[in-house]
Amino acid sequence: MAQPEDMKPDTDTQADPAPSQATRRATQLFLAGVIGVSFVGLVVGMRQGVPTHDPPEFERTPAPRGQASIPAMTYAEFDRRKHGPNRDWQSNLADLQQPDIDLFAPVEFDEAERQALLEARASRRAFDGAPPTIPHPSDQMTSASCMACHGDGLTINEVYAPRMSHAYMPSCTQCHVEQQASDILATREFQNLFEGLFSSGQGSRAWEGAPPTIPHSTFMREDCMACHGPKGPEPIRTSHPWQTSCMQCHAPSAVLDQGVHDDLPSFLPGVPVFLQESHTDPTPDPTPDPG
Repeated sequence: MAQPEDMKPDTDTQADPAPSQATRRATQLFLAGVIGVSFVGLVVGMRQGVPTHDPPEFERTPAPRGQASIPAMTYAEFDRRKHGPNRDWQSNLADLQQPDIDLFAPVEFDEAERQALLEARASRRAFDGAPPTIPHPSDQMTSASCMACHGDGLTINEVYAPRMSHAYMPSCTQCHVEQQASDILATREFQNLFEGLFSSGQGSRAWEGAPPTIPHSTFMREDCMACHGPKGPEPIRTSHPWQTSCMQCHAPSAVLDQGVHDDLPSFLPGVPVFLQESHTDPTPDPTPDPG
């Protein structure tokens, strides 16, 4: 006998709970395994440390004998001055042959040559005692180019570059300017009303045969041998270059060094001071009584 449809059991509402519980347990076991494997990998990785990589070493294969070959070099070892096409050409100012210096060579003084030297010297200065101009193009980026020739003095053929008469100062072009510069300002003519000092001539002597005084200021001219030494021009070259304490005999001029003045400096007039006279009558001298 068939049952009516209303009397059939509802299979959807009465499902077995066993499959859902098994799936939940399997998921928990899988996650626990993943966590365990991750922890084990973390521990193993910390024990091994940071991996290092050693680059491979290559050995240079020697060139076979009997074959024309040039071994290659690294970029750090390559130098054009040693391996370039001009490797046989050397340029060093220190290697230039300099004339021999004879400290006891006789010195001939010629007044005409001395005047010509003083005129040439004055043509390179704005006034007597001013810094000389540079008679050639100069590199204003560094003072090493100036020191290459003027550090110790250098003779090239018939041209002599005198050494500096003062202590080393790195800013050469701050005082020394080019005589014929290539910029646009070099073609301009500037005029001013400044008048510098004139040359004082020769130094005076205390008596005949006494050492002359220094006829110029000694500021920035502390090294006398730069101009009067054995490498200096002959009209002003000293006859005794082995004596280096120049100012022990040659006294500097206090006037040229602006240590004293020829005339007394003018001061403001002093404040007038007046003595106040006393208004009290002086005590009369006692006179003897005629009686």
